[in-house]
Amino acid sequence: MNYKAAIALAAISFLSAEETQKGTELEAITVSASPIAAHEAFDVPCQIDAITDTKEASSASMGKILSSIPGVNNLSTGSQAGKPVIRGFSGERIKVLSNGNPTDSQTYGIRHIDNIDPLLAERIEVIRGAQGVLYGSDALGGVVNVIAPEYLAAKEGETLFRGTLLGEYHTNNHEKATALKTQSAIGKWGVNVAASIREADNYHSGDSATWKSGDAPGTLPLFADELPYTDFKNQSARVGVGYTEEDFKFALQHTYWQSKQNYLGHTPKPDFEAVASAGQKLTNDETQLSATKNLGEWSIDTRVSVTRNQREAATNTPYQQMQTVRGTPLYLDIDTDRKDFHVSIGHPMIGMFMGEVGLEGYTKDQELKEGKLLPSAKEWGKAVYLFEEASLEKWILQAGLRYDTRSVKAALEGTSSYFVDHGIYDDSTNNQEFASWGGSLGATYKIDETWALAANLSKGFRAPGIFELFAGGMHGGVQAFQIGNPHLKEENTLGVDLSLRYKNEGTYSSLTLYRNTVDDYIYLANTGLYRNPVTGEVAPTGIPEMKHEQTDALIEGIEWSFEMPLGSLTTLRATAEYIQGEDTKNDTRLAYIPPSNASLGITQQLGAFGIGSNNELTVDMRVFEAQKVAGAFEPFAQYNTMPFGSADTSGYALFDIGYSTQLQIGKSKVDANVKVSNLFDRAYRGYLDTYKGYALGMGRDISFGLSMPFETN
Repeated sequence: MNYKAAIALAAISFLSAEETQKGTELEAITVSASPIAAHEAFDVPCQIDAITDTKEASSASMGKILSSIPGVNNLSTGSQAGKPVIRGFSGERIKVLSNGNPTDSQTYGIRHIDNIDPLLAERIEVIRGAQGVLYGSDALGGVVNVIAPEYLAAKEGETLFRGTLLGEYHTNNHEKATALKTQSAIGKWGVNVAASIREADNYHSGDSATWKSGDAPGTLPLFADELPYTDFKNQSARVGVGYTEEDFKFALQHTYWQSKQNYLGHTPKPDFEAVASAGQKLTNDETQLSATKNLGEWSIDTRVSVTRNQREAATNTPYQQMQTVRGTPLYLDIDTDRKDFHVSIGHPMIGMFMGEVGLEGYTKDQELKEGKLLPSAKEWGKAVYLFEEASLEKWILQAGLRYDTRSVKAALEGTSSYFVDHGIYDDSTNNQEFASWGGSLGATYKIDETWALAANLSKGFRAPGIFELFAGGMHGGVQAFQIGNPHLKEENTLGVDLSLRYKNEGTYSSLTLYRNTVDDYIYLANTGLYRNPVTGEVAPTGIPEMKHEQTDALIEGIEWSFEMPLGSLTTLRATAEYIQGEDTKNDTRLAYIPPSNASLGITQQLGAFGIGSNNELTVDMRVFEAQKVAGAFEPFAQYNTMPFGSADTSGYALFDIGYSTQLQIGKSKVDANVKVSNLFDRAYRGYLDTYKGYALGMGRDISFGLSMPFETN
């Protein structure tokens, strides 16, 4: 799939769109599209997509769930760990919000996961474009907002209660998930309670032989079929209380999340045996308090959150045995306490603009209890922003300005003295300060009721974090020795995108071209050196050394989506993405840029028959281009020099088929679905799969899901 093919497909879609028949309305109101007024996603300048169907959230991997959205890809490690890549940006350039509040999940590593359970969400929104001014540093590539259900309110003297019981099972890795979500109300007071458990065994790859000594180099993976040390277990719970009046809302909620997982690695040559490169236990406690008050045409919105995150990991030890190595150099224990506040004032129409001015800030206290990966450190920041919107007949204009400051200070004593002694930083570089301004300007022009043009121009900013500045030790999860760089500067971006959109009842199509330049782009480079994993000293053999460096970058691409009814019961869906990332300073490609890809799907409504109603059949195909690593500096590129596997990936296509129905069981309606992923059990390596050097992606998986809503008045 190249850009010419993408443009040709888009042109065909726009021409055929005029001939479509009437169907169901596609676009729902997107609440977070604007802080000023509710809009449909079609109307706002920035690009917004949402996942609202529980069938789409049938995974612990946030990246996998969101990868059905055009321009979003999955940076994966096994069946659980998946991080979204949005228009080529990933990691700390994607800001993940928990119900509008910033999260801090220690997600600095390429295999670290977001500490949020998507199964408990009401909806997940992906925002990209010029609205980063609302979110500040770490939102260069986009924003993922995991939104909890609203609080119910009943009439005086009345009560409400409703909920949903969910269940899933996956055959590939015997993954099981159960969740209960409830909402209740007594008068103006509402209570939300939710809990889930998800666990899985090792997953199985597509059908393939494995490499043995004497086989041709690079032709076979080291591990296939059942991949050891890919099991995990998650649990989460949330309880909250809310009060709702016409001009006042208040909510207090607490969310608990814990995950235990293993990562597959291998021993050094000549044996190359399977080993748990790391076992992990992650725990996240988050308390949020929010209040909104309308004062006539003015409004005040306040939010405060307190988060405690604990990361425990053990090198070369599965999570089931982690406690046996506690107190040894193999163990890592990091606690992070974070506090965030936000206050904004919305003002009525002044001239042609309505808007809000906001102030927000945070403090972060990271304590290294055991281990040598990164030091104890403190981080704090504050920001002020202005966001304005005007609606002028066929135009919607949005503009914003923001100023951020951030300070990072690493400790010099205690457990942090190791990093000083090894020359990672000293008392002249352990205290860093960053400041920059950002801005956005977006406009949508409604050509008529069905066509719209949208454009965005934005300037963004991202300060390097603790890991990028001060890391200096064995990172078991990726089997590498990672080094920070205390001399890093902040990243600054200038981005522009242009979209042509079409919507006519059942048909929707969008074609977007974007271009982002990044000054002082921070990347993790494989230096070509090796270190002893125990002493940390440079050695002839051992684990690869990786260090944070900077360059200038350009990321540009085209994304296209299309949905059209073929008659009254059939819907055709298609997407295409062409993307390129370039290191402009060194005239080479950027690492971890997704391969160009395309998808084609069809949904067939089957009506009611037998004991089921709303029967629906879906068939989907997604195709990925071949992709080579950007160079020897790219992490995991070392597998191109191994006797097995490869860091480069071939092109491949995956097929899925699904069926859903609604069953009447007594007085209850139960939604049931079954889906076969990787229908033909294709053996493949995904370019954004960090196991690609030595293992294959997931093979055929048959999943079963049930969703039973219930309600009493």
